Amino acid sequence: QQGGLEVRTTLDLNLQQQTEKIVLSEVERLVGLNVSNGAALVTNPQTGEILTMVGSKDYFDFENDGQVNVILRPRQPGSSIKPLTYALAFEEGQTPWTLIEDSPITYHIPGSEPYSPRNYDNKFHGKVTLRDALASSYNVPAVKTLAGLGVENLIDKAEEMGISTWKDRRRFGLSLTLGAGEVLMTDLAKVYGTFANGGASIDPDPFLKITNYEGDVLYQNKCFAQPKECQTNQTLQPLTAFRITSILADNRARMPAFGQFSILNIPNQKVAVKTGTTNDLRDNWTIGYTTDRLVGVWVGNNDNQSMSQIASGVTGASPIWNQIMRLMLDENNPHQFLLPDGYQRVPICTATGTLPCKGCPRITEEIFEENDVPKNNCNWQYFVKVEEQKATDHNREKIL
Repeated sequence: QQGGLEVRTTLDLNLQQQTEKIVLSEVERLVGLNVSNGAALVTNPQTGEILTMVGSKDYFDFENDGQVNVILRPRQPGSSIKPLTYALAFEEGQTPWTLIEDSPITYHIPGSEPYSPRNYDNKFHGKVTLRDALASSYNVPAVKTLAGLGVENLIDKAEEMGISTWKDRRRFGLSLTLGAGEVLMTDLAKVYGTFANGGASIDPDPFLKITNYEGDVLYQNKCFAQPKECQTNQTLQPLTAFRITSILADNRARMPAFGQFSILNIPNQKVAVKTGTTNDLRDNWTIGYTTDRLVGVWVGNNDNQSMSQIASGVTGASPIWNQIMRLMLDENNPHQFLLPDGYQRVPICTATGTLPCKGCPRITEEIFEENDVPKNNCNWQYFVKVEEQKATDHNREKIL
C-alpha cells in the first residue's frame, strides 16, 4: 500500500520444478563417482529469458554448500568452450571442410614448460576436417587452430560474445581452447545462444517486467514484449553461426568419439550439443540448444574435489541435459534448424570442397550463402590417383 515493486520473472514454474527433480535424482545416482552437486540453466536464446535456474541439487544441502548458486560461479568449461575457437576460425575464412593435421606437436613458449597437447583417447587421427575435429572434440586440432589464430584474438571474440571472466589475459595460453579459463554458465549460455540466433548475442534476463506500486513500468524485457525492438548485438556472421550449429547437430561427425547411439543424440530431433570435461575431472558440462530453447548442465563438487569416473557424453551432465531437453521437444513435430532466405545446404565432396562426383570417398552437407554455392563437381580421376599413391606408399613401407 505504501510502496514496493511488482516483479514479474521469466521463470517457467512447471519446468523449474521438473528440472529440480531431474538434477537431484541424477546427482544422487552419481554419488558413487564422487559427485555431490549439479546445476542446470534453461533459456530462450531468442529473447534471453531465463526459464529455469537450478543452482544446486538441493538448496538445503548445507553439507555441500547447497545455497551456493553454481550457475553464477566461475568454473572451467573443458571442451565446451571449443566452438568459440572454431567460430573465430570460420570468421577468418576457414571452413568446416578445411583439413588440419591431428599429429604430435610441442610448443616451446618462453617462460613456460614445453606444451604437448594430447587427445582424450591418447591417439592421433591424421588429417581431419574442422567439422570432425569439433564434433569429436579432438584436442590437438583445437590447439593448432588457436595457435594460428592467436590467444588474444580469441579472448577479444569471447568477450564480444559474452564471456566476462577472462580479464587477466596473462593467465592464458593455448590451453584456453581446452577449457583452462573459468566461465559463468550464464555467459556460456549467451555464447551458445549466439549460435542459435544466427550470430546475434542477447543477454540472459530473469525479468519480464518491473513496475512500482502505482503501476509505472520501470523495466520491461523488450525481447519478450516487442521482439522487433530487441537489443541485439551481431557478434558473428550468420554463416559462421549456422555452420557451428550444423556441426554441433551432426551425429555422424561425432560418432568416432561418442558412437552412433550416444545420449547426445535425440532420435528424430535436430539438436546442437557439446560436452566438456576438465582434465582433472573437477567439472563436467553439457550444453545444447534448439532454435528457441537452450539447456546448460554442470556436475561436480563445490569444493573442487575431482570426480572418480566421468565419461563426457555418457555419464555426468549429459543424461541430465538429455532429460531436460526432451521435456521441451515435441515428438509429433520434430525440431529442425531452418535456414533463412539467402542460405542453403549443399552436398559437397569433403575432400575437395566441390560438388560430389563418382568416387568421392565422403559427402557431407554444408551451408553456403546462395551466391557462393560451388558450381563444379570434383574429378573422379583425382581419387584414383590418390588410391594409387596410397598403394605405392604402402608397398614401399612393406619393403623397408
